[in-house]
Amino acid sequence: MAVWLEHNGISAELTSAMIRVTNPSNEEIYARETAFERPGTRWEATDFELPAGRDLGRYLVSFDAVVVVQTESGPVDVRVAGTDAVEFFQRRTPYLRDFQATPQHIPAGEKAVVSGIAVLGSPPSQVPFAGEQVEIWFDPKGTAPRVYRGSATSDARGYFETTLVAPSDGTWRAVVPASDRYKRSYPVDTPQETRSIDRTTHSGSASKTAKGYAGGVRIIATDVVVGTEPATVRFDAGIRGLGWARSASNLWFESRRGEGRYPNGIVRTATLEWQHEVGTDYFLQSAHTTARVSPLMPAGVYDVGVDQQAVSICFSPAPESRSSCKSNVTVNDRTITTMTVKRASSTSVSASSKTFTGPKTVTLSGAVRKVQLVSDTKVANRLSPNTPVKLYFDPAGSAGPVYKKTVKTGSDGYYSTKVGTSISGRWIAQYPGTALQAPSQHAVTITVQ
Repeated sequence: MAVWLEHNGISAELTSAMIRVTNPSNEEIYARETAFERPGTRWEATDFELPAGRDLGRYLVSFDAVVVVQTESGPVDVRVAGTDAVEFFQRRTPYLRDFQATPQHIPAGEKAVVSGIAVLGSPPSQVPFAGEQVEIWFDPKGTAPRVYRGSATSDARGYFETTLVAPSDGTWRAVVPASDRYKRSYPVDTPQETRSIDRTTHSGSASKTAKGYAGGVRIIATDVVVGTEPATVRFDAGIRGLGWARSASNLWFESRRGEGRYPNGIVRTATLEWQHEVGTDYFLQSAHTTARVSPLMPAGVYDVGVDQQAVSICFSPAPESRSSCKSNVTVNDRTITTMTVKRASSTSVSASSKTFTGPKTVTLSGAVRKVQLVSDTKVANRLSPNTPVKLYFDPAGSAGPVYKKTVKTGSDGYYSTKVGTSISGRWIAQYPGTALQAPSQHAVTITVQ
């Protein structure tokens, strides 16, 4: 480290100056007359040396010197002094590794577990970067700018984790911001894949602890609408905590109500296959599975969880060994989250006149059909009597739909009603659905000339 005083070329002499340095705790660690010499256009200290093993943080430098300045009338002594005139920082550079988002592929708008490890130094002297903040950014695929999404604080192992919404395909980025004690870390990235769906998603986590550290599983489930044929539902899973999956396991979903051939409810399982890390015996931290949902299965809420999922929980960030981990910690929770199974419906609407001049009363008519369980072994898409239908009018432009009235289907499943229409737009007929039946709607466009 060097100290110097710059000048404009007319100073003649500076042999020594009193230099004082205070540390981040405001303790004076250097205070002495320091020798200077003049190489070029500055006076540079020749014997300035601070003690080794200095604390990280902000240091302040004060000085007091007398400079001989050459003037037209001869040399003049000029005092040059400054208290806390200069600051410098003693910093280390943290490093981030094992940065990932789990599950790696999720429905757009769901939350991913974003995690990694922060360390100082290099093996074998590497130590956890504990108790410090890591910023998390998201860079959407395309031309949209990267945005700040949140932060996480590293624990005693240097491990950091947070749960953040993934709005689209893109890339997560982690970085330690610069501070008085630490330099800004090199950023690390990890990809996030999403898929668009038109169903509600549900998520939750289950965990166990070892030596005070948690590890477990996060599950994302999607609601299902089933018609007269079976539907496929996808489940996404990710490992939480500093560790990994030790084995495949059964994803478990169980209905809360009975119906038809399943008066006591039904249980279904699907295998969660955690892919192996290339070239090792270890499993990665993301998995998914699919299952078929039959229309004969009870409609309603299902509990979703895992059965006998073995995970490892690690106690240090050592990259060269996983010996500091507790293996085969069993997570067994069949109620991590839920999904809802509903049978499909369909709603139709037509207008007695779709193009006309001036205000007019038109007749809207249509029907509601529901997929229904008609026996223990059969479902059918049947007309639905005495079923409410909400009518909305959506005027042309950007105003949005306005509720007008509710009608009911007759004993035959059909409805008919008269409505006054004076402007162009759409009439929307909507069956709102129930806890067991999916909603549906249809629209007819009216043009008023």
